[in-house]
Amino acid sequence: MKKVLFSLLAMIGLGFAANKATAQTATKIGFFDTEQMAQALPEFKDVQAKMNSYNKDSLGAQRDQLDTLLTNAQKTYTNDSLAKKSSSILAYDRKQVQDLYLQSMQWQQNVQQAQQNKYYTLMQPLLKKVNDALVKVAKENHITIVLKPDAIDGYIDEKQVTNMFIPVAKELGVNINQQDTSSGATAPAAGK
Repeated sequence: MKKVLFSLLAMIGLGFAANKATAQTATKIGFFDTEQMAQALPEFKDVQAKMNSYNKDSLGAQRDQLDTLLTNAQKTYTNDSLAKKSSSILAYDRKQVQDLYLQSMQWQQNVQQAQQNKYYTLMQPLLKKVNDALVKVAKENHITIVLKPDAIDGYIDEKQVTNMFIPVAKELGVNINQQDTSSGATAPAAGK
């Protein structure tokens, strides 16, 4: 009987200890958008300038060359049609226009991918800088989970989560509009 009572008391004691330990390590949730904060950094202007230069210098020449080829092929087809050339010549001209049009469409898709890759490459140092600040602030504030603002919209009471924008901005030395960051909608303004 004493063994059963002792075992029961030991289990109750362990239950209270586990409950207390769980209460002390409760999960704290924060919300934050790394890319948006990276865009608030002064260095982001340099990324924008490099993207504009890349689009103009690297991609613009290719686009212009392809546009010229397509325009010339269309003119050739129109002129041959007006000159009532043979159907085989018109079929060849039409195929040239179609091929160049398809090539133009493929080029546009490739350009979008190239632009995304270039942007991602240029943003990496900024994203790392912001992420390092976020990790530091999260540790200081005992935040265990950080979500994007749109992940909490309508699902979690915002009073139960911590807005990470302001402390991370302070860590980075970026001035942000605190009123806009109190909800999920954020609008950091660059500047030190």
